[in-house]
Amino acid sequence: MHKNGFTLVELLITLVIAGILFAFSFGALPDLVERQKARSVVDRFAAIVALARLSAITRNVTTILCPGQQDGCGSRNTWHQGTLVFADHNRNHQYDAEDEIIGQLPPMPEMRIQWRAFRARSYLRFTPKGVTDWQNGHFLFCPAEPNLKLARQLVLNHAGRTYRTNDSNGDGIHEDARGRPIVCNRG
Repeated sequence: MHKNGFTLVELLITLVIAGILFAFSFGALPDLVERQKARSVVDRFAAIVALARLSAITRNVTTILCPGQQDGCGSRNTWHQGTLVFADHNRNHQYDAEDEIIGQLPPMPEMRIQWRAFRARSYLRFTPKGVTDWQNGHFLFCPAEPNLKLARQLVLNHAGRTYRTNDSNGDGIHEDARGRPIVCNRG
C-alpha cells in the first residue's frame, strides 16, 4: 500500500529552504523601501512641474514654480522645504496677493533638491505656450543621508518636458543626463 504525503525529513528540508529564501528577501526589503521613497519624491516633483506647465497653457498665463510655501518663494535650492506653483498675473516672478496658488508640495526633508539651469534663477517660469523661459536644466535629488544609490535627476528641456535619468549600467547608481554617475556635493 502506497501513502501520499511527506516524510518528516522532507518537511524539515522544505522549511529550511523556505526560511533561507525568506531571510534573503527580508534583508533586501529595507533597500527596496528606500529606493521606492526616492522614486516617490521624484514622481511627486515631476507631477508638480507638469501641473505648472499645463496650468500655463490652459489658463493662458505665465506660471511660476518656485521653492516655497503660501508665504511666497524661498531662496535658491530650498526646494526640499516645499514647492509652490502660482499663476503670475502681474508677471513680477513673485507670489503676491493678486496671484493664484495652483498647487504646492509639502516639505520633503528626505531629499535635498537643487535646480541647475542655463539661467541661474531660483524659480522656473512657464510661458502661456507651455515652454520655459530658456531654463532648460535639471533637478538633482540627493538623499539627506549620504547614499548615492538613492540620488536621482529629473531633466527639463526648453519645451517644458521632463524625463527621469536611470541606472543604465546596473551598478546601482543613476547616471546624469550626460551618462556620468550622479554626484551629490555636500556643503
